[in-house]
Amino acid sequence: MKKLAVISLAAIFVITLVSFSHGQTAFDSGLKEFNQENYEEALSYFLQAREAEKGSSRIAYYVGLTYKIMEKYSDSVPYFRDAATLSPRVDDAVIELIDVLYHTGNLAEAQKWIAFADKEGISTARLNFLKGMILAKSKRPDDAIRAFETAKKLDPKYTQQAELQIAGIYAEQGKYKDAQARLRATINLDPASDLALYARDYEKQVGDRAEREKTWRFAVGMGYKYDTNVPTVGAGPMTDLMAGQDDSAINFGARIGYTAPFSYKTPYSLSAYYSLYTDRYFGKTYTRSDGSQGNLTEYNNMTNTFSIVPGYSWDRFGFTLPLTYSYVSLQGVKGNMWYNESNWWNQTRYLQATSVTPTLRFITTPNSFGEVFFSYMRKKYFDTELHPEPPDGEERSGERMTGGLGWTYTFKENKGFATLRYSYAQDNTIGRNWVNSENRFGVDVLYPIIGRLRVQGSVDATFVDYKYDNTYFDMTRRDEIYSFNVAFLYGIFKNTDLILQYNYWRNKSNIDLYDYTREIYGLGVEYRF
Repeated sequence: MKKLAVISLAAIFVITLVSFSHGQTAFDSGLKEFNQENYEEALSYFLQAREAEKGSSRIAYYVGLTYKIMEKYSDSVPYFRDAATLSPRVDDAVIELIDVLYHTGNLAEAQKWIAFADKEGISTARLNFLKGMILAKSKRPDDAIRAFETAKKLDPKYTQQAELQIAGIYAEQGKYKDAQARLRATINLDPASDLALYARDYEKQVGDRAEREKTWRFAVGMGYKYDTNVPTVGAGPMTDLMAGQDDSAINFGARIGYTAPFSYKTPYSLSAYYSLYTDRYFGKTYTRSDGSQGNLTEYNNMTNTFSIVPGYSWDRFGFTLPLTYSYVSLQGVKGNMWYNESNWWNQTRYLQATSVTPTLRFITTPNSFGEVFFSYMRKKYFDTELHPEPPDGEERSGERMTGGLGWTYTFKENKGFATLRYSYAQDNTIGRNWVNSENRFGVDVLYPIIGRLRVQGSVDATFVDYKYDNTYFDMTRRDEIYSFNVAFLYGIFKNTDLILQYNYWRNKSNIDLYDYTREIYGLGVEYRF
């Protein structure tokens, strides 16, 4: 009997101890496990405590906090809501709730709780930092920057993180100089930190992006070339086509480009270009086919080109509609007329061409894309004193229609590429001797060799079939034109290239007059800014 009483008392003691442990100290046990980073065990105790005291904001807070640490953000949300609304309110729960709402992408509710915090006077550096993150993601950049600046003032330890976030906002707005300044500030605050290391990489990316997304671009270049056959086919009246002579020339080029800022941020794009190119020959004297004396300054030329390119991109496709106007001036057979008379513009005008070229580009793989295009061009050769109207059948004014396709593969982190292309064209000219159809095959390559040295080259094969018998030779003309061009580019300074190039053309024609070989050796320099 006595033994039974002792057993009964022991059982009562154990039951009481267990009840006390599970009822009154479950939260304390959970807190102990929590502090030891045993989160699974801590969560079990906190949930038991929560069942016992559903009105406790403190217990709700710790349940939410444990879920958050375990990265179960969605599970933590209702507990943080309770901790933020039950009495007494846990102010930290409001901040944690905003944090998990940000991580779960519920920005609308996060902004409601930010407004609640502002109304209740809850203001900490961390809250303002989170506020900046949410406002930035909600496309409210100016408000986000103000929040980050407030976080810096309330607690300097947030300065480096805030500067990095502000830099990101400026980069998205296209304010690249401001972004780079903030990134440099991030680095200077603690150069050895992980954030500084990231900021250094980010600054380079921002610099590269700033270079890619310039609104205005300029380029100027100057060079020397030696030309083995200056009066090329089609460069003057028929009587001059046989006067192939070698000479040297100084050339100059300039280019201005504009890209509308929205082109980098929307599917729509708009760009415009103007380019100028001139050749000034040294002036070798030669004998024309009719026995008269000529001077190669007759072939001094200047080309002005204007282009405007609207476009639209979607998914893996991009469509552009280049509209181009070119105006070519050629000095002419009298020689020494370049800029020497007030009416030089009318005297030297030679050719104008207007074209429209709808082009569709499409991504084929992550490192390649294709394109399909059609071009319509109107050409007009002017009749002037220096360039008289050619004999019947030789008038080359008219229209040219071209269709083609190409495929480009990029490599070396998009610093190099190789392009395969094919085009078919028809020239419908006023003069029957120049009406023709053309098939052209080509390959273009750009390859970074080492450091600042790059090589660029192209190979073309063009087959031209003329439609009618030539009125002078009583036979149908056929041309096979092969060309090879290579240029070595070396970056001597930033945005400045030294260019050594060689160009070769071989036209095999069944009419001897049009059969020719031409080579050009050139050395020049180009500066871009």
